[in-house]
Amino acid sequence: MSTQRPPLVGDKVFTIPEVAAYLKISKSKIYDLLSHKKIPHLKVGRNVRIRESDLLRWEELQIEKALL
Repeated sequence: MSTQRPPLVGDKVFTIPEVAAYLKISKSKIYDLLSHKKIPHLKVGRNVRIRESDLLRWEELQIEKALL
């Protein structure tokens, strides 16, 4: 029986390849955005994870910037 809980109830957590596929951009571009702290992310050891809520919030901000 596992005692691990999700980071936030109802909030999915994505890997780099999943985010790249969702945004339809390369994994290297995702790493570039992360290294410049453009997309909020979590590090679990050497693994990077991005919460769905953070990704959607970031995506909305990008849309707002494009409309200015």
